[in-house]
Amino acid sequence: MQLTTLKATSRVAGSSRATGRLRKEGLIPAVYYGKGQESVSISVKAQDVAKILAPGKRYTLLDLEIDGKAGNPAVIYSYQKDSISFAIEHIDFLKIDEKMPVTVRVPVVLNGLPVGVKNEGGLFSQITRYIKLSTVPEKIPTNVALDITDFHAGTTFYAKDLKLEGAELASPERTVIFTISTKSKAKAAAAETADATAAAAPAAAAAPAADAKK
Repeated sequence: MQLTTLKATSRVAGSSRATGRLRKEGLIPAVYYGKGQESVSISVKAQDVAKILAPGKRYTLLDLEIDGKAGNPAVIYSYQKDSISFAIEHIDFLKIDEKMPVTVRVPVVLNGLPVGVKNEGGLFSQITRYIKLSTVPEKIPTNVALDITDFHAGTTFYAKDLKLEGAELASPERTVIFTISTKSKAKAAAAETADATAAAAPAAAAAPAADAKK
């Protein structure tokens, strides 16, 4: 199992003020945990993490070198971003074993324009953008891709219908990935939206008039 080294420094889990100081220094607070692994609070350089989270590298297999000591295999299991700056605020590193499956969340990428939209007037909607898979670390996919060109109006596509190689579905089988509504349903949805917009317009116009009378 080939691993990419990521340097980390142990830290004492503390207050939000302490973690704020770390972020100002270009560091990201993190935690390393997993089966048979006591939870360890660490910090990693934001610039190093940016390279690991580059497109196509979401589940790079890592060796966390904590305080200069290697031998800590991991993947980035999850991370949190600031709602305004979108800077990563915290990372969870999950310990991995090359023989033990892990459950990960990967994006679903849909390619092509469905015939049900192009020729049949259907309305396409992607309902689920991420699914959970269970697989050994070396076989974690970057994404699950699906060509949707040949799908017709009236289609509801479920997670259980995805073709997975080297991985098992961990999301519920009936998770809806996408739908292509029929022409009549698409028109009904458009009409409902138009009616809602029309109903809201008089109320919006009345508000300035009421203010003007005061």
